[in-house]
Amino acid sequence: MKLPLIALCLFTFWANAQQQPIIRKDKITIARDSYGVPHIFAPTDPEVAYGLAWAHSEDDFKTIQTLILTGKGKLGTHLGKKGAPVDFVFGLLNTRKVVDQQIKAMDPRFLQLVQGYLMGLEAYGKAHPSEVVNKYVFPIAIEDYIATTMFSVAIFCGVDKALPKILDGSIPSLPGFTGEGSNAFAIKSSKSATGEPMLVINAHQPIEGATAFYEAHVQSEEGWNILGGLFPGGPLIFHGVTPNLAWAHTVNFQDKIDVYQLKTDKAHPGQYEVDGEWLPLVKRRIKLNIKGIPFSVSKMAYESIYGPTVKSPKGGYFSLRLPSLMDAGALQQWYAMNRSTNFTEFKAALNQNHLPMFNIMYADKEDNIFYISNGKMPYRNPKFNWASTLPGNTRETLWEKFKPLNELPQHLNPAAGYLFNTNHSPFMATAVNENLNPANYDKYDGYETYHNNRSQRAKDLIDTYDKIGWEDLKRIKFDRQLPAKILYPYGYDASVLFTLDAAKYPSLATIIKGLKEWDHVTNIESIGALYYNIAYYGASKIRKNASKDPLTESEAVELTQYVHDFLLKHYGRLDVTLGEFQRLKRGDQDWPQAGMPDVLAAVMSEPMGESQRKMNSGDAYIGFVKFPKGGGLPLIETVNTFGASSHPESKHFADQRELYQAQKTKVMTLDKAEILKNAERIYQPE
Repeated sequence: MKLPLIALCLFTFWANAQQQPIIRKDKITIARDSYGVPHIFAPTDPEVAYGLAWAHSEDDFKTIQTLILTGKGKLGTHLGKKGAPVDFVFGLLNTRKVVDQQIKAMDPRFLQLVQGYLMGLEAYGKAHPSEVVNKYVFPIAIEDYIATTMFSVAIFCGVDKALPKILDGSIPSLPGFTGEGSNAFAIKSSKSATGEPMLVINAHQPIEGATAFYEAHVQSEEGWNILGGLFPGGPLIFHGVTPNLAWAHTVNFQDKIDVYQLKTDKAHPGQYEVDGEWLPLVKRRIKLNIKGIPFSVSKMAYESIYGPTVKSPKGGYFSLRLPSLMDAGALQQWYAMNRSTNFTEFKAALNQNHLPMFNIMYADKEDNIFYISNGKMPYRNPKFNWASTLPGNTRETLWEKFKPLNELPQHLNPAAGYLFNTNHSPFMATAVNENLNPANYDKYDGYETYHNNRSQRAKDLIDTYDKIGWEDLKRIKFDRQLPAKILYPYGYDASVLFTLDAAKYPSLATIIKGLKEWDHVTNIESIGALYYNIAYYGASKIRKNASKDPLTESEAVELTQYVHDFLLKHYGRLDVTLGEFQRLKRGDQDWPQAGMPDVLAAVMSEPMGESQRKMNSGDAYIGFVKFPKGGGLPLIETVNTFGASSHPESKHFADQRELYQAQKTKVMTLDKAEILKNAERIYQPE
């Protein structure tokens, strides 16, 4: 008799969670500060989420709708042929299936929060029908929405890199270092010049579009109170600061995806062999609706016991297996992190083990600092080479179980008083004598074991301070210099560029000397930085294969010649500065932009015409947090690349740009009374 009663209780829980929460628009307050950042206040969490959806829609409704359409497999109806591949991959990964299986077990409070957020989006769309991009946007099913968040996390976990390799072959490596990532620093009171714990939040993301950070502050009477960064379509803060604690994310690069080649033959069409048994290859036809094409097209997707499967043009079937495709709870875990009030609660949120990736850097008012290379890491069979393509003909490679949190690399309150991560090895997170030993961790997890240029430079800078002050911390984070010895952990060694003999190549003497004499600072007036920047992005024209062998002298000469010819062709001279070549662009304006990939103030760029490049990602949302000795709310300073609004006519379209380029910040607060007192505008959703 007990089982039916339990089932009835669970059903009642689920039914209540599915009911739309009560939203009292007159109880929701949106306060815009002088930079247009929204601070949302309401009695309940769902009402706050409703207000967040409304405020964010005012600023970037178009981008939010791309997320909604992705979750419906309808991005092609908006973006045309550019959206169709995304729709196919979304269908291939089939995250909706997992959501349907797991949603009934999710926290009803979380589901109510999401429902409140979706209600806010739909209300905004009804109030502004001219801004709705097409008929497929609304209504929004909560299952589709959560499936989309799963899909987004899977992309972060490497699907976008694995699939092209299967379908098109390997992608050639660029020379030098990674262009992606983030920085995070945690300073304990013992290392702080004022005895106050500090944290740096520093995401390196695209500066516009679907994964550009938006800044907001949410506060309910139920205890939810946090300011920080979120992506378009996010119902909560992904990393930020509460009255008691703060955390930052950086991307980590452990092995989060496995690729399997299935065993097939002509004698068993539509089947694959596993342990001597021929199993049916599940087929699903994915319908693609593409803007401008009056009829739908379809593409075949497959599924094996290992996971989503595609057929390679070169022959063979390959399956992808990701922990992120097995767990729909990442967003729910972020909600628990948002609501944590101390380290015990924060750690309990992490122990949910739904979030499949991201380094987490933490600090709180109780003077705890913490770092973990987080992930949903499977127990892998040591018989196999997990760094390569795996045999998809045996269940010995079919992992099912995951490691608990305490088996992942982590630090709590090291004696050195500091922790840092710049997407480098989790075994180089603090003082050398306190670093973790990689031998104590599963080698099949694929953790990095080396520094990148940002981590080496950060360590060099931290080591110059006995105690780190507030302004010192800013100087470290805003640093634009590569280390004395440039590292090449992610590609081939290109150090020969700096050792060429100018006397041997007199026609290239200016470029050769410029590189040799360059101080590795990437300021806008630097000529040496300009030479290296052109070489960095131009190297793929010289070396088109994926070899990790060091750059040869002849290749270095060819690359130096490329730099020389490029400058003469487009500028007519060789004394060009980085700022002339590299620009920050917003709307119809552009400005000189300092920085390069893998400096702490990182800048990645894309071509802008034939002669320049424009920043497209890198140093984006930045936050500095300090917890005062005497208690009270934390001190917060932040800056975003441009501004709160994506609308060119808004005064907040680029009003933080000048601060950002000057490496300055704006003061923020969690104090409701102060926010309301100084607000530029206070209103309710319509």
